[in-house]
Amino acid sequence: MKLVVNWGSVCGVVAIFLASCADPPQYSNVPEIIFDNIIFKDIADPSAVDSLIVTVRFKDGDGDIGLEASELSPPYNDKFYFRLEGLRAVPTAVPPSASDGTYITYKTNRTIAKFDSLPDFVKPYNCVNWEIKTVNQKLDTFYFQLNPNHYNFFVDFYIKSNDGTYNKFNWLEQFAYPNCGVTSFDQRFPILSKDLSQKTPLDGSIRNSMQSAGFLPLFSIKTLMLKITIQDRALNKSNTVTTGDFKLLDIRKGG
Repeated sequence: MKLVVNWGSVCGVVAIFLASCADPPQYSNVPEIIFDNIIFKDIADPSAVDSLIVTVRFKDGDGDIGLEASELSPPYNDKFYFRLEGLRAVPTAVPPSASDGTYITYKTNRTIAKFDSLPDFVKPYNCVNWEIKTVNQKLDTFYFQLNPNHYNFFVDFYIKSNDGTYNKFNWLEQFAYPNCGVTSFDQRFPILSKDLSQKTPLDGSIRNSMQSAGFLPLFSIKTLMLKITIQDRALNKSNTVTTGDFKLLDIRKGG
């Protein structure tokens, strides 16, 4: 089964081609990807966001790839909170509420020695480890950890230095509480198989449009390189591919 998928952080998902194979190919059940291309879509309208569009080709032996936006139960939940059971911290996808019991809070961090190593409420942890919620009519600050398995398409940005080395770009450093912005460009692409139970081999292309008004201000004429990985529903990670070096202005197309 071969298909091409387009999606973006704002525009959603569209499957534009789908065809069945009479003699299905034999692929590994662990997804494999190959880098295809990358373009930068520079929008002339200053009120619009630009797009960095990367395309990878993939193969998967059982078609076990893709996550719908509605899939929020473990192992695909977005974050884990921690319920206290004695001095044990038990992870849970259930957010704190009036009936959820005792959770690790910022007070726990300060009053129970076992948990004094939790990060302080400072940048960037106040955006990625602490959440302020009202429970039982009381405002409290609850500890959580982001779940990487919430996503299935992973992108890391690297900036090339003058000496030829690469430094990973940390999106968390660009934002401060309460204006928590993009923590990464990891995203989801949708289920691609017509019927997951059939374990049908799939191959095709995935085109990811990453959208931001910050690409040019942040990177300008810097030399970049992206590393890309995908993951299937069984949490098997593919190989990692790189885009090679590029500058935004060299791969720019008007929009």
